[in-house]
Amino acid sequence: MQIYNAGIDQTTLRPAVNVEYLVTKDGKEILRQTENWEGLSDSGQRLTIARLLPTTALAPGDYEIRIKIKDRIPSGENKIQTLEPTAKFTVTQ
Repeated sequence: MQIYNAGIDQTTLRPAVNVEYLVTKDGKEILRQTENWEGLSDSGQRLTIARLLPTTALAPGDYEIRIKIKDRIPSGENKIQTLEPTAKFTVTQ
């Protein structure tokens, strides 16, 4: 997934974005993981995120992943932008 037009932190000159992954089954949270930007070499207003999430402990069935993206730098009228794209997936045996 790529994130465009993220606000730039003027102290680090890197995008200031929080990203959290949530996996749910039947509305119940199964897994929550936060993106760690330590060692990030990208700069500019575009971020590419790719994450492998542990699924070996997931029972077969239907799940949903929600990626919460929060730009910590206000843009236009001092609004903090938040996106929460979701996708459904199935674990099979």
